[in-house]
Amino acid sequence: MNNLVQKVSEYMQEQHMAEDGQKIVVGVSGGADSMGLLTVLTELAEYFHYSLVVVHVNHGIRGQAADADQSYVETVCRERNIPCYSFHVDLKRFAQKEGMSQEEAGRYYRYQCFEKVRKEVSGHRIAVAHQREDACETVLFNLFRGTGLKGLTGIPPVRDVIIRPLLCVNREEIEKYLREKGISWRTDETNLTDAYTRNKIRNQILPYIEANINPAAGQHIQETAQLLKDISDYLDRQGEAAFDDCVSVGKNPICAIHGEAFRKLDVVIQREVLRRAIRVAAGKLKDVDREHIEMIRGLLDKNVGRRCHLPHQLQAVRTYEGISIKREMAGEARSSPGICIDVRAPGNYTLPGPGIIVELSIKDVFKNEEIPINRYTKWFDYDKIKDSLSVRTRENGDFITLDGQGHRKLLKRWMIDEKIPREEREQILLLADGSHILWIMGYRISDNYKVTDTTKRVLVAKIKGEKSNGGQYQGLIDRGRGRYPNSRTG
Repeated sequence: MNNLVQKVSEYMQEQHMAEDGQKIVVGVSGGADSMGLLTVLTELAEYFHYSLVVVHVNHGIRGQAADADQSYVETVCRERNIPCYSFHVDLKRFAQKEGMSQEEAGRYYRYQCFEKVRKEVSGHRIAVAHQREDACETVLFNLFRGTGLKGLTGIPPVRDVIIRPLLCVNREEIEKYLREKGISWRTDETNLTDAYTRNKIRNQILPYIEANINPAAGQHIQETAQLLKDISDYLDRQGEAAFDDCVSVGKNPICAIHGEAFRKLDVVIQREVLRRAIRVAAGKLKDVDREHIEMIRGLLDKNVGRRCHLPHQLQAVRTYEGISIKREMAGEARSSPGICIDVRAPGNYTLPGPGIIVELSIKDVFKNEEIPINRYTKWFDYDKIKDSLSVRTRENGDFITLDGQGHRKLLKRWMIDEKIPREEREQILLLADGSHILWIMGYRISDNYKVTDTTKRVLVAKIKGEKSNGGQYQGLIDRGRGRYPNSRTG
């Protein structure tokens, strides 16, 4: 038995890829990797009595070259007496229809074809031709674009019925093996260009690393990915146990996270619990990134009612008991989204959507200094701010101080008394100190934060943005004009 074939055989047994006598559907494009996979499995079939079926997918992108690839694979299969199923798709049109990139659509369509044939022929496994460089390329690609732990585990050797027997060898070994066997292969010219990020990693970065840093770099990357996979699997088990302990699954909220139990978890396990909760709620984790997870974690330190929006029409809401992950109801349409941006001075903060910037700065105030009379600029006594600042829309429990005697009113009641239309109340922008409102933009500021003769430091809050770009928020800011005249106290 050839050295490469022996290595693949041992790897398949180590990873429990297939049992004696099973039927394996093999994805074959005609390239070196897939021809190597087909040839190796053909040899191993003599020892383990595998039954092979080939699937070839013509993506319809490379014209005559793609047709020639299909013809080549079908000819090889006839010569080896292996059943071959060929599929053809207009990938550009398919990608547009499905709302995917061509690369994503191609992968999705291929695996649909593999599974269709597997069911039709009662196959046990689907073998695809990823090799070591593909695994390394995936690790680096995910690392460079930003990923969690799972993204650094590379390509799994086994996933459900899908097996990858060639992950233990590299492209050079495969091509050497094919040359020794006198077997040719087709070359996809698009793989030689640097049009795609993956191609740049494959054609430039990995060869440079192996030539100039360590020839075994690819092997070490894959070994590290395997170690990370072991860690990831362990965290999955711990996350599942923690999820069962501190999350209740219902209808809406779909997942209720009990704050007391959740706080006791290590931060790593907290993140695992939240990912699992989103997966339960949405059925997938696509488009969910670290930022979303950290936003949810941060809700535990916020006031009841604070919320953040998530992909797949979900939202996380701070409750008295902890955090609820819910579906957004029809009345909470994204056309008028609630916003909440934690802010610090100095700093500039762009609001999502409307194109308005809130600029915050701190300055020392001098005796008898005149406060600018500017509708879009307000001054506040910075030393009276007790909590973290945020620019947001209203939440339960918000209040404002009405006079120098400290009389307060709930924001909800204030809006009702001021006869602000119900449909506008959820859109009005606020500068908030916890639940205490400094500035109802377009209307008034809180007496509690007014600049006085004893003020030493001033928080200057300024709204910037063209009306043409300001959309709904700019209109609401303008709407309060004239009702609360500007004065020295802001």
